[in-house]
Amino acid sequence: MRIAAAAIALLAAVAAEGVTIAPGDVAVTAPSCVNACIATAPPPAFYLLDHSLNVKSLRSGYFVAFGPNGHLFASDGGSVTEYDTALTAVHTFTRPAVSTAALTVDPFGNLFVLSFAGELTIYSPAGAVLQTISLPFTASPAVRGPSLDLGPDECTLFYTDPAQTGRRYNICAQLPLANLPPGSWNAVRAMSDGGYAAASNSTLSIFAAHDQLLRAYTPQAGEIYALAFDADPGFILLGTLNGLDRIRLADGVPTGHFNSIIVALAVNGEQRPAAAPLATDIPALSPPLLFAVALGLMALAWQRLRA
Repeated sequence: MRIAAAAIALLAAVAAEGVTIAPGDVAVTAPSCVNACIATAPPPAFYLLDHSLNVKSLRSGYFVAFGPNGHLFASDGGSVTEYDTALTAVHTFTRPAVSTAALTVDPFGNLFVLSFAGELTIYSPAGAVLQTISLPFTASPAVRGPSLDLGPDECTLFYTDPAQTGRRYNICAQLPLANLPPGSWNAVRAMSDGGYAAASNSTLSIFAAHDQLLRAYTPQAGEIYALAFDADPGFILLGTLNGLDRIRLADGVPTGHFNSIIVALAVNGEQRPAAAPLATDIPALSPPLLFAVALGLMALAWQRLRA
């Protein structure tokens, strides 16, 4: 315990000595417990990691998101605080008496805050309430934290609810869209071509925009609670029961690890890849090989005709 306390004190001191947010940095929330106890446990730690997943700063907070200007947004379970790139608090978004469950920020700096009751509040960068929407939402006794993300069209909201239903909602038209394919979805992340990544248990699946399953990975990781693409679009970060893992999308190989339970995750300068190129490849036959196959089939047909 003394060693842990000393480490925390050291990290807090480092945080006060000019640590700044840089492109590729990762913010993660590492609570003392998960699911039902998250609302009653002491506030968890959120870590700011560099791109190599080394700790730069340690603070207290629940859910995290980065804005387009590199500012970090972190909730305390209720209100949301905006930190500039020097990790100085510059603004607090006051919340009503509902618990914050997930955050995301659009390209214009508008903040989207989802509650455990399915209430979505959209704030301007100055903190004015732009919209409040009651999303289709199914609660669950497990109080599993929802996931929230905005698609590249800036209208399609991807989210999961505590019952692990994957959902979509058009915030521009204020209309529900088709749910994601059936599954126990813990987290979802939009991709640049309308496809998406979704996590169920310890499996990460990549879907096309029309819900065709393109690829599935089951790396040696625990149950996945959170997703974010890396600053390098060839990689994705998985927040799991066993820690934070960076996975190479080309082959699913883990290439980095941070050892702590992770339930919320954000990347500064996240680069979203397209889903379509990640479809499992079928090797293409060269023209000479195709010609040889055709000759073989013709020869086989001729032999059968003579028999």
